[in-house]
Amino acid sequence: MIWIIILLFSLLFYGILLEPHFMRVRKVKISDEKGLKVAHFTDTHFNWHTRPRRFYKFSKHIKQMEPDLILFTGDLFDKVSWAQKHERNKVKEILTDLEAPLGKFAILGNHDFSEEGHPNYIRSFLEESGFTVLTNQSVRSGNVSLTGLDDLREGQPNFEMLPEQADFSLLMIHEPDTILRVEHPEKYDLVVAGHSHGGQIRLGNWRLRNDGSKAYDSGLYDLGQNTTLFVNAGIGLTFLPIRFGVPPEIVYYEI
Repeated sequence: MIWIIILLFSLLFYGILLEPHFMRVRKVKISDEKGLKVAHFTDTHFNWHTRPRRFYKFSKHIKQMEPDLILFTGDLFDKVSWAQKHERNKVKEILTDLEAPLGKFAILGNHDFSEEGHPNYIRSFLEESGFTVLTNQSVRSGNVSLTGLDDLREGQPNFEMLPEQADFSLLMIHEPDTILRVEHPEKYDLVVAGHSHGGQIRLGNWRLRNDGSKAYDSGLYDLGQNTTLFVNAGIGLTFLPIRFGVPPEIVYYEI
């Protein structure tokens, strides 16, 4: 019995105090040609258990990598009500300091909506930090088309969206299972998503399951017709202040 208690204590110690502070860097080559570098981070979930200082090493790494584009796919704070009272300036300072020649783009996640269902606070927060927030919009930056859908669970996504004419088309969604309802997925070269946290707690094939990420939950998926989906495991935590088997990550795509 004592060994079981020690084992459980060790697992909790690792899951609460160690793994959430790791940083996994993933590099994903989408195009065979030497092209643009795109930085993708998601699900920061700033809250009492995930303070802004934890994001410094991620922002520092992004600046060192000098990406051409920076993408954020939602869930900036865990709760909008908490964001309105705590550490707003620190978060805004970190986000504002990020730079990319082709711009910084974001979409909203389900946690970016207030308890009353309004997304305006986080939208304004991101825009004041230099991000272009795409909600059922498609724009062009350089030779890249960027399309962002509204959140599947809290918003009103337009599943009929089409990309702008460009050499490369990229779709940003928060919940990865959104792609199952997109009417023209073949129009996009790369789809990026977050939301799942990779399961957040993962033991072998078992993981925590979250609505919106039951079909696709982590890593790279070939959707056919030259369309690739990547689900980023994100940085922060929600529900439980634990990560196990799924360290926080930042992803760089070569497109």
